[in-house]
Amino acid sequence: MTAMSAEEREEAPARKRGGRTAVMDRPEEVRNEEVDEDDEEDDEEEKYDYWRVRIFNDGVNTREHVARSLVQITGMAEEKAYETMMHAHQHGVATVGDYEYETAEVYHFQFGHNGINSDLKPVREAGDGEDGEDGDGSESG
Repeated sequence: MTAMSAEEREEAPARKRGGRTAVMDRPEEVRNEEVDEDDEEDDEEEKYDYWRVRIFNDGVNTREHVARSLVQITGMAEEKAYETMMHAHQHGVATVGDYEYETAEVYHFQFGHNGINSDLKPVREAGDGEDGEDGDGSESG
């Protein structure tokens, strides 16, 4: 078997030759001009000063579990946690509070980890009803 030059190897199809495997060059990297979703999320974070964390009544979790989770996750006083839980129970949704994005995201993740339905809603300033009022009547904190 004769040795092939680099040019011949480039032109040769990728297949086995005499028990040896041909080596192909790595394909050129294709640049994707689409906007990265993480960049969009970062832009969204920068538009708002605070994010409203809300919990939802789901008919699965006990009221005790929800109230206990509010205390453990947010450090909320037991009385306030009970009021927030009851508001969600009676009205379907309750505001836990308005927080900077990182804090709101941690609370949202921890509620999910505890089986509690929650979401994040952007607001311009803590307690601002204009850009995120959900009409639940509970106080933001």
